[in-house]
Amino acid sequence: MPPLKYHAGQLEVQHEARTRHIAEKLAHWVGPVGEFALGADLFLLDTLGEDGAVRFTVLSGAPPLVEVASPATLRLRLPAGVDLGFGDAAWCGGLAINFAEQRRARINGVLSRVGCAYELRAEETFTLCRKYIAPSLALAREPHVGPIACEPLSLDDPWLAGLLARAETSFLGSVSPEGRPDVALRGGRPGFLTLDAAAGVLQWSEFVGDGVFKSAGNVRATGAVTLLVPDLESGDAVELSGRAEFTNVLADRRRRDPLVQHREPYPVQGVMRCELRGGVRLHGVMQPRERIAQAVKITSRSTTDEQAPQ
Repeated sequence: MPPLKYHAGQLEVQHEARTRHIAEKLAHWVGPVGEFALGADLFLLDTLGEDGAVRFTVLSGAPPLVEVASPATLRLRLPAGVDLGFGDAAWCGGLAINFAEQRRARINGVLSRVGCAYELRAEETFTLCRKYIAPSLALAREPHVGPIACEPLSLDDPWLAGLLARAETSFLGSVSPEGRPDVALRGGRPGFLTLDAAAGVLQWSEFVGDGVFKSAGNVRATGAVTLLVPDLESGDAVELSGRAEFTNVLADRRRRDPLVQHREPYPVQGVMRCELRGGVRLHGVMQPRERIAQAVKITSRSTTDEQAPQ
């Protein structure tokens, strides 16, 4: 894969946070993406809908959920007859993740229909650190594609309030200036997502990451976001879409490596504030999951060896 190319929004945030040297180093990082993809028990895909908003499709079940069709192409292992509903080809952001092993990889590219199958031709790939992933296991092994149904959701719905109060995991869909979607995990303590339903504003802290600011840079450039928050017990989720602003609050005074052990488990890098234009409850997004209570969650307080992809 060619090295990552950063657009103006990403460069702007990297300069604010003083992580340009880290971003340049990681532009050439790939890692064992194929291995991580084959071991994933959740594969998230985000594409742009007709209204320009990011929309999620989720493949879940026992790995492998994909197979390697060529060195740069993954074939999705979908149940027979599944139509993803986007036409013959679309730019797609992809995130392969195994929650129990706390492994994840970005796989962005072109999602195409090939006969009765779908293939993702990778244009951009890299593995990510293990931080902020809440370990869980799928309760069913059969491959599942969701959502199976959608319905509008009022921002003052009690189900939504309860979901956000206990959520440790969410997924941020953003869009580059070229119109290419991307998806990233956002995790934290239960309650890290705060919603002012009356004002229609969703806010959360962005914790210290690798210094690339791929998602935050997309937000700085285009503002378009969709946050997917799953309800592990039911397999449902909410999509919250709108326009976001990212404010950086931390600048590294000293040169550092991409991974640093901090005193705090969730050191704040910045704040994401999103003015929502609506919410949608997605039914049957994924196989229901169970949180692994005894598993240790990797955070910024973990050692750098524990944080690193492995």
